[in-house]
Amino acid sequence: MINGIPYPDKRSTLSLLPLSVVGRWLADNASAVRGDLLDLGAGNQPFRPWYEGLVKRAVAVDVVAAPGLDALSLAAPLPFLDASFDTVLCTSVLEHVDNAEATVAEIARVLRPGGRLIVAAPFLYPTHEAPYDYWRTTHYGLRVLLERHGLTVGEVAAQGGPFLLVAHYVMGGIGQALMHVASKLGRFGGLVDNRVVRTAIEAPQEALRSRLNYRCTRLARAASLGYMAVGHKPM
Repeated sequence: MINGIPYPDKRSTLSLLPLSVVGRWLADNASAVRGDLLDLGAGNQPFRPWYEGLVKRAVAVDVVAAPGLDALSLAAPLPFLDASFDTVLCTSVLEHVDNAEATVAEIARVLRPGGRLIVAAPFLYPTHEAPYDYWRTTHYGLRVLLERHGLTVGEVAAQGGPFLLVAHYVMGGIGQALMHVASKLGRFGGLVDNRVVRTAIEAPQEALRSRLNYRCTRLARAASLGYMAVGHKPM
């Protein structure tokens, strides 16, 4: 985390820009984070350093056991009473449940009146965590999905536009090429973890990430890696 922005861990990915956009959007929406928070699909909890200073209590949940999780669950039904949380954080999760409608319905159920769902979902994003990758949504679809379950939605944000989309696919290709070369080199491999190589890949991205924005422009509405929104449960 840098200056209150939960930027991605450089050790976990070569493509830093997509999650940097999400991190900047989260930081700018920190006022929506409060009270008791449910981190749904928490995984290794990359956002905990960001939100733990903003909330009274955090509960981390995922379907696969991992250190620090409080419960094993992801889709409906969630093991919580109605109106248990003020905030639900759900980033890059809905694409991995086979019934997103039921999951959003459960999120709405466990939110308290006045609570907020902070959600990010992919659009033109590569298949990942196969075979548990089931769907994609436009910005229209994300809004309608939340509104269908009683949540009001303000402005939908974009995970970058066409430039970031192309850059992410290029970085994925570079990563695959490096791993292929490393496998051919045998004991001289490890190019992906080589400090010089990683610096050459990371430095330009670090220089650009503070300039990226998440405005859902005309181009971003047509071609983006994904979309982000805050859903508010009425009082």
